[in-house]
Amino acid sequence: PPPAGLTVRELQVLAAVAGGASNAGIGAALGVGARTVGTHVEHVLAKTGCRTRAEAAARAATWGLLV
Repeated sequence: PPPAGLTVRELQVLAAVAGGASNAGIGAALGVGARTVGTHVEHVLAKTGCRTRAEAAARAATWGLLV
């Protein structure tokens, strides 16, 4: 199971965030709106206990989620 109870979509968003993508860029890549991506980012932060996108990206790296 994914760490911290993240969904598949939240993992996709987290990987894109870790790559430095903006919400608009992530939304364009995934075919959803930037606001939807923002909601996913909020859920990722809440589930991982992180306060920033950078902190969540670092956590993803420690979990081995980044290629």
